[in-house]
Amino acid sequence: MSNNVTRRALRVYAALNELRGNENDVLDALIPFFEPILALMNGTVFDPYVFSAGVRRLYRWRFTGDIASTFIPRLERKGILKRRASAGNETIWVVNFTDPQGDGAPPAILSAFERIIDEFEQFPPKVTDLLSYKKSRDELKDILIRFLVMMDTAGAGAFAPQLGDLEPGAEARALIAKLDEGGTPLDPNDRYMCARFVQYLMKKKREFVPHLIRLSSIGLLAEVVEDFLKPTTTETKTDLTVILDAPIALDLLGCSGKALKDDIATVVSALKKVGATFIVFPISCTEMQHNLRSMLALPPEQRRGYTHNALIKKEIPLDFVMAVANSPERALDNIGITVRQIAMDTYPHAHRYFTEAQYEDFLNSVMWGNNINARDHDATCFALTVRLREGKQNSDVFKTRFAMVTRNTRFVSHARNYALQSRIINSMQEGAIIHARDLATTAWLRTGLGADETIPRGHLIATCDRVLQVRPEVRNALAHQLAMVTPERIEQLNLLLQDARSVQKLADQTLNNEDAVTSENAEHLLEVMRQATADQLREKHEAELATEREAAAQERRAAADELDRASSEVDRLNEQVVALQLQQVQAMALKEGQIRGIVAEVNRVARGIEFAFLGVLLALGVAGGINFFTKYFDGHWIWNLVLLMGGVASFARLLYGLIERPMPALATVLNKFCRSKAGKKLAALGLSADAPRLEYKSGRITLLESTTLITVDKETM
Repeated sequence: MSNNVTRRALRVYAALNELRGNENDVLDALIPFFEPILALMNGTVFDPYVFSAGVRRLYRWRFTGDIASTFIPRLERKGILKRRASAGNETIWVVNFTDPQGDGAPPAILSAFERIIDEFEQFPPKVTDLLSYKKSRDELKDILIRFLVMMDTAGAGAFAPQLGDLEPGAEARALIAKLDEGGTPLDPNDRYMCARFVQYLMKKKREFVPHLIRLSSIGLLAEVVEDFLKPTTTETKTDLTVILDAPIALDLLGCSGKALKDDIATVVSALKKVGATFIVFPISCTEMQHNLRSMLALPPEQRRGYTHNALIKKEIPLDFVMAVANSPERALDNIGITVRQIAMDTYPHAHRYFTEAQYEDFLNSVMWGNNINARDHDATCFALTVRLREGKQNSDVFKTRFAMVTRNTRFVSHARNYALQSRIINSMQEGAIIHARDLATTAWLRTGLGADETIPRGHLIATCDRVLQVRPEVRNALAHQLAMVTPERIEQLNLLLQDARSVQKLADQTLNNEDAVTSENAEHLLEVMRQATADQLREKHEAELATEREAAAQERRAAADELDRASSEVDRLNEQVVALQLQQVQAMALKEGQIRGIVAEVNRVARGIEFAFLGVLLALGVAGGINFFTKYFDGHWIWNLVLLMGGVASFARLLYGLIERPMPALATVLNKFCRSKAGKKLAALGLSADAPRLEYKSGRITLLESTTLITVDKETM
């Protein structure tokens, strides 16, 4: 039977792969699970009650004849059922089933699963050296598939049979008896080893994670056929109000650790997107407060539960837990969860939907819980939820208006049975109390998240986390054995129980089974726990050293980078300086060229004036020579004026000579002309500052050399 379960699960896996992202009915993927029953019924008239009895025998699913009838169209589409005759509303179907040969799964899936089992074969020694965990390869396949598909975390069977369905006749019972009886829960050791292995793969072998998630999603899919066929169509809008049970609310706050918080938070987020709202009853806040305060009041070594484990794992601070314990309402309000102010005496008009007598009757029938307050809490929540529905029941949880979610399987089952017996709901309608697993399935299939598998992933992680929580019976068994052998080491045990690594090591060594603890191995277990703590401290110290070394290396790299940046900056500045120097040289060259041009131009004009003046003097000398021989110009006023001017010049020359002073002449006049002319041109070019560099002498301009020295680094260039 084990190999058949594995083979069928892999075929369902393949079917889910094909349905991903399509609009096909996802329930079609479950048909491979029904093949053993169909093979026995081949050639016979299809009887839904015989079929459902076979499913219950094989898997212990709550699978009724009515549910089997809804599968008829699917089986007909597959060609498995053939219509033989019809009369009115009655149709006779004949089973026409051919068992597919081989594994039915693509080679890639089979190869991946074989590699996972290769890892599983090598894994047990990594967990425990105290117990001998030896399984054949086929056995490992079987228990891993059953763990992933059935998600059997409670140890009482993930699916219980639905009582009260019509039982088949003697002939049909004989046929069903040929099926292997399945649905038995996994052995606790197997369940723990599987959870530890899945956790290991998720941390160390991430390439296998998608396959694990896809297999675990089969378990969520199977939820759809429990009790009745739940709708699988995508929902875009709902007015559903989900009431959170106290432990679920603590999960959402993070008081139960990261894995459980992420699991429920993903579901809450998905449902909020389609309009669902979430509330908590005041009585649940009181229970949250009582549970946390009771745990905190105990000595650390006596504490237990999800919150304590989250504390020793350092997933939540103690201050936060104390704050939640002091005011659950404020903590819930901070994450957007409303506390609905309602009690048993509220809304008298709704009391007829669940009377006070029914409340008392249900409370007296509750057999779980270790005190009356816990039982009263569950009975009150059930009564209030039914009253809020005001008699509006539906098979679609999205249309029931109110539903309370809990992890308490017995609460869900008992509340549903009570509602059925009291005719509050019928067998096809959704009960007021639903399991968290049901809610996860609903969110996965109905909010468009079926393709990305976020919810199955979170649910698988949370399932493993719950399985791996160290059981108090294991701690108590070790304390009892040590008290008898070495009572002086009890204090050491109490200290080690405050360390998450040592607690996990204790669970690993015993596979979370108190029967594995004996007087012979008690001291060995204590030593292993101590070593785990020492390893943790050493790893922490090594991690700190590695962090310090990395920080030092980063500082060195930062310093080197800074030096490189500084060097680059210096090079950049040098380049800028050289560029500026080149620009300055070019500017100086341009300026020098402009000044030299002005000097040359003014000197050229001065020279022309000088030559013109000399020409006039020479002309007058020639005219005087002519007049000396011919007397041609005598008596003419122009000649007389020339003679007068010559006389004045001669007298001035004599006068300056007598007083021994130089006589101003043409050169002086030209100097003044050049100064004026050059000054105007320099001013026009904005070069007046360079006027002192011009020397005026003998009617000419001389340009003095600049005193500015410009050096250009040719190597830098």
